[in-house]
Amino acid sequence: MPHPVLSPRRLAAAAGLALAGAGLLAGTVLASTGAAGVAADATSAAVPGPPGGPVPPGFQPASMTFVSLSEGWVLGTAPCAHKPCTSVLRTTDGGRSWVGIPAPRFPLAPASWLGGLHHLRFADRLDGFAFGSQLWATHDGGASWRRVPMPGQIADLEASAGMVYAAVTDRHGTVTVYRGRARGGAWLPVPGLPAHVRGFAALGTITLHGTAGWVILGNRLYATQSGRSWVREPARCAFRMASVGAYDTQRVTLLCIGEPATGNALKVLYASGDGGAHFRRAGEPPISGNGFDLLAQPAPRHIFLATTSAASWLYVSGNGGRAWGQSLLISDGGAGWSDFGFTTSGQGAAIDGNLLSGSHMYMTWDAGRTWHEIRF
Repeated sequence: MPHPVLSPRRLAAAAGLALAGAGLLAGTVLASTGAAGVAADATSAAVPGPPGGPVPPGFQPASMTFVSLSEGWVLGTAPCAHKPCTSVLRTTDGGRSWVGIPAPRFPLAPASWLGGLHHLRFADRLDGFAFGSQLWATHDGGASWRRVPMPGQIADLEASAGMVYAAVTDRHGTVTVYRGRARGGAWLPVPGLPAHVRGFAALGTITLHGTAGWVILGNRLYATQSGRSWVREPARCAFRMASVGAYDTQRVTLLCIGEPATGNALKVLYASGDGGAHFRRAGEPPISGNGFDLLAQPAPRHIFLATTSAASWLYVSGNGGRAWGQSLLISDGGAGWSDFGFTTSGQGAAIDGNLLSGSHMYMTWDAGRTWHEIRF
C-alpha cells in the first residue's frame, strides 16, 4: 500500500504547471518504461493471467511497467530458500495493492552493470518481457515464462502498438536494434536503422508512441511515424543525445547533455512539433545530476527529467522547458534511479536504488505534486 514520502516536494511556482487536457499515453512509462495506455481501466475480475498469491517478504523492486491506470507489474527479488529469487508482482488498482505471480527462472541483476535481468515491460495484459543479459517472455499474463534466444544482451526494450523493439549489444560491444511482434515470433534487425553501431554514445534510448518511434544510435536520432520506414532526423546536439520524450506522435522533446563535472552536467532541451523533423531550443534543465538522464512528457508542456549523481532528482517543467522546479529529491548517496515514467498526465512511477544498496518505489497520482513510497 502507498505511504507518503517522508519529505514530499511541491513543484516550484516557477514551473508554471498546467494540467489541462491529456489522455492516456501510448508509449513509454518510465521510458521509457513501456506502458501503453488503453481507453478504459480493467477490474481485477477481468484481469487475465495467473491468480495472485502473497507478496514475498522482503521484496525489493527493480523495474515497473503499466498498461493502464489500473494494471501494472513490478520486477524484483526477495529472500528465498531456492535460487533464483526473482519475483514479479501485479496490481489491478493502480499500485495501491499487489499480489505475487510467477517470475522468470533467471536471477535479477544486483546492479545495472552486472549480469541478470534488469527491467520488465508489458506490451499489453498478456505479453510481457523481462530483459537484461537474457530476454524472457510471457504470453499468458505472467503464468509462464520462456527464454527467447537473442544475439547478445538487451540494453533497452520498449513495446507499443503490438510491436516490440530491443537494442541488443553483442560480444564485440556493437548495438543493433531488433523488432518482433508482442504476441511472439521471429526477431529481426529493424530495416532502416544502422546495425552494429559502436563507440561513444552507441545507444541513447528507444521511445515509442503508437506506431511512431524514436531511437538514438551513435549520437544520431532516427524516427518513424509508421514503423515501416525510418529516417535520420537533422537534430544536432553540441553534446551527447541522451533521451527523447513523446507526448504524441508529433510533440516530442530531446535532451542533450555534456561537459560533466563532479555531480553536474550541462543540459539542453529541444522541442519539436512535427515528430522530430525540426527542433527548437526549449530550455536548460538544472545542472545537478549527470547520470540516468531520462525524459518523460506526459502532457504537451509538462516535462519531467530523472537524473542522478550524489542524490537522485526528478525535475519538472510546466511550461515546455523554460523554467524548472524540483518534483522529488531522494538523498540516496548516489544509488540512482533504476526506472521512471508516466502512464498518464497524472500517474507516474519511479524506482530508486538497486539490490546492493536497497531499492524503493514511488508513485504519484497528482502529476508529480506529491510522491508516495509504495510498501509491498
